[in-house]
Amino acid sequence: MKTKMLVLLLFATFILTDAVEVTNEDPLVSYLLTRIEQLESKIMVKPNTINTNEIAKKSTEQHAIVSAASNDKCACPPAGVVNYVRWGNSTCPYGAVTVYSGVVAGSWYDHQGAAVDPLCLPHNPQYLKYRSGYNGGAYLYGAEYELGGPLDHSHQRNIPCAVCQANSRTTSLMIPSRYECPPGWTREYYGYLMAGHYGHKAATQHICVDKSLEQITGSGGDTNGKLFYTVEAQCNQFIPCSDKELTCAVCTK
Repeated sequence: MKTKMLVLLLFATFILTDAVEVTNEDPLVSYLLTRIEQLESKIMVKPNTINTNEIAKKSTEQHAIVSAASNDKCACPPAGVVNYVRWGNSTCPYGAVTVYSGVVAGSWYDHQGAAVDPLCLPHNPQYLKYRSGYNGGAYLYGAEYELGGPLDHSHQRNIPCAVCQANSRTTSLMIPSRYECPPGWTREYYGYLMAGHYGHKAATQHICVDKSLEQITGSGGDTNGKLFYTVEAQCNQFIPCSDKELTCAVCTK
């Protein structure tokens, strides 16, 4: 309404100034100019409704993000998880979750086509389709310690294991010949470095066996299978060496 009044006053002013010769001292012109200035000072621009709504929407979204940031369940990224096998022990260390426990198994120590890796076999296997009777394929056997000296108490005993889950970790590492972890790492367990005998046909892997050398109850009948020996570093190469049984540690971070 005020805008229309301003337009009418301007129109009237132009007509009057065009029809007759007038000056700023003319009362009518002076009145019209005064009214124009008064109306100009009162006219308010109507807010841009669309822009206001967009700003309000963005403000609401930012508020939601800030609120989520104060809530650990929503704002924090998922914590890392690391799984590892604790060889030679049926339970996981304090702070880790036991996924399952089982027995160490693998290929026969002297089979030429043996699989290299040891397995932590659950106590309760599940089967799909099968044919009864051995079919001459790949075979799996229990694992035994082959030890002597101060570790003789576990000689020819079968080996337990546990699969463990360490929360809030992103990586795991087995360090040979050290039973301590580097600064900033968490030691999950430590013990003895073991592998197969150098004179046997089957290739093997090095594993870190828990220092407790836990045994399967009732085992000890020298049934062989997959065999594990302690490791010693020979001194005819450029490596740190001694005739002592090497240690190891499993570390997470």
